[in-house]
Amino acid sequence: MSKLKSPMHNGRFFALAGGLFFFWFLLEANLFRFQIVDHERLSAVAKKQYEREITLDAQRGTIYDRSGNKLATNIIYYDVAADPLLVKNKEYIAKTLSNSFRRSKNYYLRKMNRNSHFAYLERRTTETSIRPLLNFEDPGLIRFENFGRYYPYGSYAAQLIGFTDPDDKGLSGLELQFEEQLKGKNGKAFLQIDATRGVSFNADYPLLKPVAGVDYYLTLDKDIQTVVEKALKKGVDEVHAKSGMVIIMDPSSSAVLAMANYPSFNPNKHKRYREWTKKNRTITDTFEPGSTLKMFSASAILQERLMKPDDIVFCENGKFKLYDHTINDTKKHGWLTFKKVVELSSNIGMVKLVDAMPRNTLFRYLKNFGFGTQTEIGLMGEAAGSLAPPAKWSGLSKAVIAIGQEIGVTSLQITNAFCALINGGYLNKPFIVSHYQEFGSDELVQVNKTENIRQVLSPEVCDILKGFMKGVVEHGTGKKAKVDQVTVGGKTGTAQKFSSKTGRYYSNKYVASFIGFAPYDNPKYVCAVFMDEPEKKKYGGDAAAPVFAEIISQIIHFEHLPPAIQEPQIRNRVYAKKVKSIPSLQGFEIKQVVDYLDDKDFDIEVNGKGQFIKNAAVKDEKVFIKSEDNKVEMDRMPNFKGLTLRQALKLIDFSKVTVKISGNGKIYEQSIKAGTALKNKNWVLLSLQ
Repeated sequence: MSKLKSPMHNGRFFALAGGLFFFWFLLEANLFRFQIVDHERLSAVAKKQYEREITLDAQRGTIYDRSGNKLATNIIYYDVAADPLLVKNKEYIAKTLSNSFRRSKNYYLRKMNRNSHFAYLERRTTETSIRPLLNFEDPGLIRFENFGRYYPYGSYAAQLIGFTDPDDKGLSGLELQFEEQLKGKNGKAFLQIDATRGVSFNADYPLLKPVAGVDYYLTLDKDIQTVVEKALKKGVDEVHAKSGMVIIMDPSSSAVLAMANYPSFNPNKHKRYREWTKKNRTITDTFEPGSTLKMFSASAILQERLMKPDDIVFCENGKFKLYDHTINDTKKHGWLTFKKVVELSSNIGMVKLVDAMPRNTLFRYLKNFGFGTQTEIGLMGEAAGSLAPPAKWSGLSKAVIAIGQEIGVTSLQITNAFCALINGGYLNKPFIVSHYQEFGSDELVQVNKTENIRQVLSPEVCDILKGFMKGVVEHGTGKKAKVDQVTVGGKTGTAQKFSSKTGRYYSNKYVASFIGFAPYDNPKYVCAVFMDEPEKKKYGGDAAAPVFAEIISQIIHFEHLPPAIQEPQIRNRVYAKKVKSIPSLQGFEIKQVVDYLDDKDFDIEVNGKGQFIKNAAVKDEKVFIKSEDNKVEMDRMPNFKGLTLRQALKLIDFSKVTVKISGNGKIYEQSIKAGTALKNKNWVLLSLQ
């Protein structure tokens, strides 16, 4: 008898087959969705998990003075960040940072308690500040080593050079003006992340190296700027002025050799200062010049042959009524020659001398000297000053404009105009940027050179004016501008400040000025000094002339390099090309030198286990380094001034300081004073020249 099959047997089979088919269908559908429908989205997600693109920051271009001294450069800074979702030792990290910076521990804890994968804790810090965290192991602690902007001379020319933000983006001055050129071009690198979270470079993508920014060379002279800054500060403090400005120019070319504002600020710590101190007031602020403008009125009178130097004029014994206005002199003068009117700065004398000149003629000369228009120096924020056309002048305007009222000038504008009085009558376009150099190039590209705008005066008239200004210093109001063993000339100015709110002049607020030149026979410098609201001495001959004398007495013996002609000396340029020799590296930390040698395309072999270089030699494009442990100990900072770099390195305990070097030659300045106690590791900047 045959065995009957269970009626469920076939049902189970079909159910199983159907289930398998349905599972297969779902699997294929998902594969179709993964591989076809969502391919691009899922590929991007996967790529994020195993690939990462990082930006390689370009090194910002350097700003140099005319001799190749670095005015704005780059040093290594550290950024400290955290991944709040991965960080383990929040308390220790917060406490360590709080001990180094002026923030509470809770400030850092709040940042590390965020629901995100990234938070900056501190930016642009020094190695010394975060040393305990550099080798601290924590999965959520992130440390970046970056180049950051640094200004070796602090506040010197700070308003001109400007400053950058924490991301090295220019915010003011030349840093902002040349942002696109200075910032360079960032590179890219692609990282491969494996299953164990190990990171390596992805060989499937090319490494795009960053291209450093353009370097700029200025006509500014670091040594002259140093003298100017110190003398200006001293002068402002002595007369209790609100502020002060100094400009020095080469009269033959109108190249700016120094440009200073005081009070100033340190661009390395610019957030600590008021915005007013960050303005380059030499080009932005307009003021009535007072008696310094008499030189331009006198030049027009002479050029038009209306008067001769020995012609005389009656100065009304100190008071002169013109329309409903009384013009005063500081002293009672009777009859004065044209020359004496200038020497003694008689307002009444100049008003009478200019009376015979048509108003349109005076206006034309002042416009030809550049008043009422920008100088076109090429700096952002430059003001044009103010000079109304004759059609808008009152009956009194010609007289008061001739003595420096009803006209607004900038410090740069009137200093450049004075150059035309000195150089034979030629008004040149002033400039402060002379050359630039692109990364990897040996060629210096000239940006500016001497550019004559127009000839305003004849050389014969300029010679007479120089004689007038020599008399101002020797016999007149500018006696305090005298310099031992050097003949100089110049003109004083004292101008009451005008209130636009009241429409009247302040009774107790003045701009005191002195603009002069030196030496007399072959002028190298035009130096203009302006004191805003001096309290102790209001006259230009008392408040500004002594500052001029102090500056000229020091810089007159400097070697004069014509910046409009001579190319600046290139210093400290490093290119990725092979050389046959290397400088002495004795005493440097090995890790500090590796990047330098790598840029030079050398292979490196280190013998020994020390941290410092005992000696290094080159053979067949390979550097052989013998290392040692540095045994030098020091509790206080030595005095390095006057030493060569090699002599200084032998005195340094590298466990106490990290050395940064600027320039070549002998050490003339160190950022940590000799005798300072060394408790923690610091970095010291050694400036060489």
